[in-house]
This record gives sequence, C-alpha cells and structure tokens, in this order.
Amino acid sequence: MTPERTYPKQVNEVADHIQQPRLPDLIRRFLYDQIHPDSPISSAQVPLDDCPDFSGNISVFHSAVARFYAPSDLCGAGGMYRERIRSNPNWRGEYARYDTVFIEIDAELPGMQGMVIGRVYLFFSFKFADETFPCALIHWYVPVSDHPDEDSGLWIVRPEYEANRCRSMAVVHLDTIARAAHLIPVYGPSGRPEELNFTHSLDVFRSYYINKWADHHTHEFLE
Repeated sequence: MTPERTYPKQVNEVADHIQQPRLPDLIRRFLYDQIHPDSPISSAQVPLDDCPDFSGNISVFHSAVARFYAPSDLCGAGGMYRERIRSNPNWRGEYARYDTVFIEIDAELPGMQGMVIGRVYLFFSFKFADETFPCALIHWYVPVSDHPDEDSGLWIVRPEYEANRCRSMAVVHLDTIARAAHLIPVYGPSGRPEELNFTHSLDVFRSYYINKWADHHTHEFLE
C-alpha cells in the first residue's frame, strides 16, 4: 500500500499536522511494550525517560485491511474474509471517517472478555532498530461492565478520557486489531438531538452498544 503524500514525514511534524501532540510520546511507550513484552508493568506506568527515544520518520496510510477467519463464509480460501478499515480525515471529500475496531488484549479470554474497542485516528508505520512496525493511533472505548447488557444482550462501551478530559489514546500494533466494529449510540431518555449530523455520532454520546448483528461474521465473532 502506498503511503499518503500530503503528510510530513518527521513524527513531530505529523503530530502537529493531525493535531495529536502526544503521538511521539505514545510511540515511545509503544516501543517499550514491544521491547519488554514480558514486563510485569505496562509502559503507562513507566517514566517516559525510560522508554526508547524515537524522533524519526513515519509513513501515513488512510486505510488498512483486516483478514480473519469466517467459518460461515467459505467463499474465501479456507473461510478467510477481508475488510478494509478507514482512517481518513477527508473521506470522499466530504467528512472525516475514523472507523472503530476490535482490539485483542488477551487472546486466552473469549469474545469481548479479551477485547476492547478502539477508534482509529491514524494508520502509520515506522522503522526502529531495523524493524518495521505497522501501527494505529487509537482512542480507547472500554466496556462499562464485565458482561453484556441484560436488556439488549449487547456489550456496552464508553469512550475513555483522562483526568483533563483529553481522549485516552494509545499506539497499538496492527496485529492486535481483529476486525472492524460497528457501534450504536445509547440514546437515553432524551433521544437523538435533531441537529446531530451522523458524522459526529461517535463523538457526542456517553456510551455505545457493540452491534453484534452488523453482519453474520460479527455475530460469530462475539459468540
């Protein structure tokens, strides 16, 4: 896939361009986790000065392809299925599109017990110590409970924010992204504001259902 040419190359300049000033620091914490996969503490608990330094170039992409096993759709090789995930600030020249995805955090746990949702704000890759890392900058959407909603049978997630109300962001390896996710706002008693445009539907609600009925692949994936 060809990198986008309208972006600067140097990581600090890209951070300014996409208005995500924490990107260089998040890459450093990502590298710490990659170099110390068996560490008893995560990079979030490590002083930034103890994380690898990175100030090089990155390549930006507006989409990525997820490939996963879909046993009920055997038209692919051995039941493999593919879908394109978008992270595009100018989708079709009309609006920004930042898709949501399932991110695997514990492969030993079934379904949503081992996953969280992330909203992708940037697909990119970079080289460090002669290794290429394909990554995504994501905003965490975390489960509100350890079980699905009793009334709907759907898992509910909420966007996570830090104490200063900034989005809780992270850089993750593309290998941890399982596939795209479809979220439905939890409207509450007041319903949907009349002036709400669909392009802002992932920004204004406090919580969201994970739609396991989006297609039969998602239903199998979460069961």
